[in-house]
Amino acid sequence: MAWTAPRDWTGISNNIVTAAMLNVDVRDNLGVLSTHAHTGAAGQGASSMSGLTLAALATLTFADQSANPDAAGELQRNGNDLKWYGASVVNLTAADQSAGTASLRSLGTTSVKAAAGNHEHTIATPASTDEAGTDITSVTGSRTTRHKAYTSGQDLDGCSKTLVVSDAKNLVIVVGFVAVDSSLDLAKVDIEEDGTVIQDGMSHRMSERIAGETIYQAYGFDVVERTDISVATHTYTLTASDSVDITAAWIYATVCQV
Repeated sequence: MAWTAPRDWTGISNNIVTAAMLNVDVRDNLGVLSTHAHTGAAGQGASSMSGLTLAALATLTFADQSANPDAAGELQRNGNDLKWYGASVVNLTAADQSAGTASLRSLGTTSVKAAAGNHEHTIATPASTDEAGTDITSVTGSRTTRHKAYTSGQDLDGCSKTLVVSDAKNLVIVVGFVAVDSSLDLAKVDIEEDGTVIQDGMSHRMSERIAGETIYQAYGFDVVERTDISVATHTYTLTASDSVDITAAWIYATVCQV
């Protein structure tokens, strides 16, 4: 049995309605509707929303149920909140609910907030510790040293370190060490970054000497911390700022970045 479009009753001959007409238009059509054998033909609805396409739906309005859903898979409105029941009730319109619960998230840094996609990490500069050396003294002694003479502007042999900085948030640590014949000469060696002085002379100093007398050897070093320098390739050197005799020297440089 199939649905039959009802006739136009204004065209009934002699205004007489017959049993056959009513059987088709009323009885048989009601019988079709009662079977719920929905095929999608004109006049038939759907007993299930399975496969329903909502592409053209502009607004979906939920009636206020004034209660929370209580069965798995239910979605309903309670007041101004839209709530879903899975293993428990989840408020889909509330923000920043407990971690592990699906909800809207505002931007922030707490455990229930979302981090912005363009956030940055800042590397904190560690607290610097002033290092101090102790003079080495003896009652008597002698020392013959070997050294090389440098003039102002010369880089010390083997004391150049190149770093590639690839992140604007960075921390560069540079360590320089120098051994000379006179403690006064420790002020004549600088740490430079791309030719610019970032440490004027070696400020941490110690000497090897006979107590109260001749200095046989002087040692100096410094630690320089540079934060958020430009993204580029940088070169660090130990460079003479005056005429100076050098016995030994080395430089260390490294970069920390996110």
